Formats: sequence, structure tokens, C-alpha cells
Amino acid sequence: MKDLILLIEKNKFMAKIFRFFYRKIFVKYKLYKQNKNFLKYAEETLIQVNHIFKELDIQYWLEYGTLLGAIRDKSFIKHDLDIDLGIFLDDYSEDMEIIFKRYGFKKIRNISIDNNTYGLEESYVYKDIVIDLFYFTLKDNKMYSHVFKNEEGKSWHKTILDNGGLIVREMTFPYDGFTTINFLGKQYPVPKNADEHLKSFYGEKYMIKDTEWNPYTMAKNVKTLDNKIGVYKSYG
Repeated sequence: MKDLILLIEKNKFMAKIFRFFYRKIFVKYKLYKQNKNFLKYAEETLIQVNHIFKELDIQYWLEYGTLLGAIRDKSFIKHDLDIDLGIFLDDYSEDMEIIFKRYGFKKIRNISIDNNTYGLEESYVYKDIVIDLFYFTLKDNKMYSHVFKNEEGKSWHKTILDNGGLIVREMTFPYDGFTTINFLGKQYPVPKNADEHLKSFYGEKYMIKDTEWNPYTMAKNVKTLDNKIGVYKSYG
């Protein structure tokens, strides 16, 4: 085995091929482990989140992939890795982190626009499951939220170094209030116009499963905000 490693190290081409396949296999295995853990603890995690927002008396709702799974699959999407939730930006409070922490959650990052005044995304982790909180702004019967991406051909880190932040993509959704649905035996809030809401993002055929779907290239209600950047902060 040592001889093989030495041979690979001396041959740059072989080393490059080895690293490629090693990373591919490692990443695939890592995603498999994350998904297995997600399917084991996602329901428990969502129950805990529901308790938190009830205690905070804040409106939240199932969003993006979690909403899609609840409506289409009546469950979490089988290949998913995280939980997506919506919340209004006006309800943001630094006290939220205290409550989340008391329930065993840890804040791991946030991405803010204009110092949290225009947009915000926060991520917490619980039992190795990531919960993404997407903050929405309500205006003229439309809701606006944001996702963030790296510059083409650059990593997130390089994009942040070069531009001071990430590229901002803004989504627009029709607004009609909220209702609750039975999801895995419990009541959870969702947009009242869930069908229209999902169509505006995923398209008319959202009820047909598409494992190749990419929010950065295939979302229907997205535009890039050239005059905004997403300021990234990690919490270790």
C-alpha cells in the first residue's frame, strides 16, 4: 500500500486522477450519511422548531423543498438534506437565537443584505440537521425572499473575497395568507395558496419529481439584484 501511495505521489497525472475519484467517492458517501441522518431526525427537528415558534408567537411556514415534500410527497423529500422554513423579516429578533439555543439548536451562519434591513437568511443545526430560515418581506400582496450564490467560475470563498459578499437572487411569490395542513400527523403552517406558491418557483409541473432541479438555473420567479450583496457570517 505504501509503495502504491509513493508511486501516485511521484506521478502527477495519477495523483490528479486519484484525488478526483477520492473526492467524488468521499463526497458521495458524505451526502449519503447526511441524508440518512436527515431522514432519521427531520421529523423530530421540525417538531422542536414548531415548539420554538409557538413560544416566540411568530408566524412561520414550511417553505421551498420542505413545502414541496409536504404537498407533493406527504413527507420529506427522500434525497433532501435540510429543512426550509419561511419567516417575515419584520419578525426578526436577536432573542430568537436564545430560544433556539435553549432547545438544543446552534446557529451556524447568516447571510444579510443591508445589515438585515433588506434581506436575511439564517441557518441553525440540530442533531446534524441544518434548518434554513428564509426571511420574507411583504409588499403589495407579494412576498420577497432571497438566495445567495457564488460568481460563475469562483468558489463562495473567492466570491466573498473579490466582491465583499455573495450574489443576491430575489424570489417573488404571490401572497394570500396562511393555513395549516396535516403533515406527518401534526399541523404545520403553509401558504394558503400553496399550489400557486409552488408553481411560481418550481413551475407548473412541480408535482412531477425532478432530481436534477436546480434553484439557481431553473426557478421561475428569480432575478439577480446587481446593486446588492449578501454578507456572509459564520458562527463556527
